[in-house]
Amino acid sequence: MDIREKILTGTPIDDFRIIDCHDHMGRWNAFYIPQDGSADQMVASMDRYGIDQVFATAHSAIGPDYVHGNDMIAAACDKYPDRIWGYCTVNPNHMEDMKAELERCFANSGFKGIKFHPACHGRAISDKNYTPALEYADDKKLPILIHVWGSGDVAQVDTLAKNYPNARFIMGHSGADLYGISLAIDTMNKRDNVYGDTALSTAMQGQIEWLVKEANPKKIVFGSDMPFYDPAPTVGRIALADIPLETKIDIFGRNMAEAMGIKY
Repeated sequence: MDIREKILTGTPIDDFRIIDCHDHMGRWNAFYIPQDGSADQMVASMDRYGIDQVFATAHSAIGPDYVHGNDMIAAACDKYPDRIWGYCTVNPNHMEDMKAELERCFANSGFKGIKFHPACHGRAISDKNYTPALEYADDKKLPILIHVWGSGDVAQVDTLAKNYPNARFIMGHSGADLYGISLAIDTMNKRDNVYGDTALSTAMQGQIEWLVKEANPKKIVFGSDMPFYDPAPTVGRIALADIPLETKIDIFGRNMAEAMGIKY
């Protein structure tokens, strides 16, 4: 059974490793989410589609309590060490605690990267209060997943990527809107350390094909934004896209593994 048949029959994809770079955990009070966002439910969804690993950040961490949120992720990593990996979420409104929180999180081997959510924390991506996390990522060669929404955000990522060349910057939502995605494509092509994910909240028809055609396909990584969305639409868009199978394998996991410096 090929990948297309598996998608159309609801069979998990087990032909290659799938790594989801953009996930959350827990409830989100701003609007309704049809899943509870628990680690158990996330793993059940992963099994349904053949997703091997996810990188998660807690909703509470991008909201009111980053310590509580990071603790949630640590517990999930401990419970599912081969399935759930964590982002240490930092809050730029608490710069004085940022380095200590990073060191606390990364004492747990389940944490593999850093998360910025400027929109929720009310600070620009370029805000100087992110400096301790940027320096930490640059020193440790870590990925930073950033909520990137619009061309202004993309331009700020471009500057950070230039100033912190050893860090790996993943643009969540790949810029989100038409102009943001267009600039994100240019930035991915220009900067070796910038990637864009497929958590495309504004998902136009043919968007995956467009990204692959215009951007370096080695810079596109799979992200579903679970549990905001069930992974099914994004898995289907990639699996059924009119692109080569090897490119699908790259997007589904190989590119993220290379960005992380882990064996695929």
